[in-house]
Amino acid sequence: MQNFIRGLAVQVDGEWLDALQMEGTASLESIAGGSGATRALYVNRSGRPVRFGGFRFALDAFVGIPSERIRIYKEGWTMASAAASVGYGECDFEVNPDYKKFAVSDPDNYCSSTPNRFTAEYVTVLNDSKTGQSLLAGFISSADQFTRFVMELGDQGLSRFMAYSSGDGIVVEHGQQIVSEELIFLEGADGYALLEEFASRWAKRMNALSWPHIPTGWCSWYYYFDKVTQQDVYDNAIYLNEHRDEFPVEYLQLDDGYQAALGDWLTPNEKFSDGLQALAQKVKECGLKPGIWLAPFLVEETSRLYAEHPDWMVKDEEGQTLWASEWRGNRAAVLDGTHPQAQQYLTEVFSTLRQWGYDYVKIDFLVNGCSGKGGCYHDRSATRAQALRRGVEAIRRGMGDGFILGCTTPLGSIIGLVNGERTGTDITPYWQSDRKIYKEAPTVPNVCRNIVNRAYMNGRLWVSDPDVHIARSDNNKMTYDEVVLWTTALKMVGGMLLFSDCFPTLTPERAALSKELLASHGERKARPLDIFKREYPAIWLAETGKGDKLVGLFNFNGEMHDFAEEVEALRKSGQLVGLVCNREELKLAPHTCRCFTGLRIKK
Repeated sequence: MQNFIRGLAVQVDGEWLDALQMEGTASLESIAGGSGATRALYVNRSGRPVRFGGFRFALDAFVGIPSERIRIYKEGWTMASAAASVGYGECDFEVNPDYKKFAVSDPDNYCSSTPNRFTAEYVTVLNDSKTGQSLLAGFISSADQFTRFVMELGDQGLSRFMAYSSGDGIVVEHGQQIVSEELIFLEGADGYALLEEFASRWAKRMNALSWPHIPTGWCSWYYYFDKVTQQDVYDNAIYLNEHRDEFPVEYLQLDDGYQAALGDWLTPNEKFSDGLQALAQKVKECGLKPGIWLAPFLVEETSRLYAEHPDWMVKDEEGQTLWASEWRGNRAAVLDGTHPQAQQYLTEVFSTLRQWGYDYVKIDFLVNGCSGKGGCYHDRSATRAQALRRGVEAIRRGMGDGFILGCTTPLGSIIGLVNGERTGTDITPYWQSDRKIYKEAPTVPNVCRNIVNRAYMNGRLWVSDPDVHIARSDNNKMTYDEVVLWTTALKMVGGMLLFSDCFPTLTPERAALSKELLASHGERKARPLDIFKREYPAIWLAETGKGDKLVGLFNFNGEMHDFAEEVEALRKSGQLVGLVCNREELKLAPHTCRCFTGLRIKK
């Protein structure tokens, strides 16, 4: 597959150098074992330490195909980052400037105002709209370096295609060797099938973890948010125990709002006076498995952990604490995943939680564990990806074989360490806010876009978590039609199934939606049929573990949409066979959906 690579450069001390001009210090090699992967190697033979910025591969592809026929699927860096296709004349997805460092791996070089210049993380797919042929380029290893692709469409076609494997400016001593992540190329007539094949290879290379079944549960966050109390948890546990036939969920997960301070995870605040161990025991007595949320790399300035161990935190260039963010009025530092004592602390925290009965943890805001510009680690030779992974490895040691759900994290770095992973941004109890909507913002359309486009990850890299079901009419601004749309989206994509309503307050009509999801819960294979046509896929195909076929039509727009022509085109192409409906059923009002079952789908 090396014929797609036409050049290699490395960045040393801030300057990009052509590999052919480096006296043999950089080279390409094919990976043994039949994976078809290629990697680059750099050896520092300069006689001095250097700052290594990374590898840059110049790629050749889609020669002779006009720009207007090219559609590009671009994967995102974290769960919130937009994962969708773009085309000629468009700009890259606009990101909130205040959130950019959490949305893209290289914020300094990300631009959303220049037409026809696009950045993808981990993997990208080029699609020819005329022939249907696609080319995938992706990195099947992701433990040590963040990777990305940069593409530009010119007047005559694809004018620039670069792949990067970042070194983050780490210090490389004389004689030391650095190896890039492993790059592969796949070609075929089914672009989404290429993503599925890529995910299988990525999972194998990264030793992805499996889980014997798909978890179900209840989460406190989306109803109570940080105001949750001990009694709220007890009330819901008791209700679920008494109504197990109606809501047979496995886990009860306490989310943010219980901790005394970020970092002091074993010490609850005054709202949880019984303590976390007693809480877990009460949940168990109600026939549920206890779960708990932590943001393990964030440490509040007011915490006991920071007061006792400021040396465990990531530093700035002057050796002072790097303050990553504000947290409810307090500054928050970052626990250094490369610091041996910080690693030991993480292991002890999660080991203690496991001993107390928490067999399930949700670890959030992991993106803070790979501090960006200005952050200095205890181990100056560690990349951002390595710092994050070492911290999560310490968590895994503490959890043993317990269930770990990752959240707000660079997706590639934690494969093989987590059992579940959020694949979309947060769901919201409203369609979208009244503020400017950025592409990573929590909205119903943004969540749906990401979870269906990333359906290829589910069951391969982890058990995907599309986020919780919200059905209630109280504390919820979604209309009934919008709730039905979200319910249908969850039914189709599968993965973990968590709820976040106060079940005693559900009306029978809303409770029926939750019960329907639990009744249909199981294995799913889902895909968007129009991933290379629009940013927000509106035609979804799913197959259940029992072999049942589902087709979903989703209208995320603010006006009526008629799907008749698109459905007819899919029939003619052989992607849909046997779809029985009348034309009126293909006309959808704004923010509504329709799901058809019992289909014969041509493979």
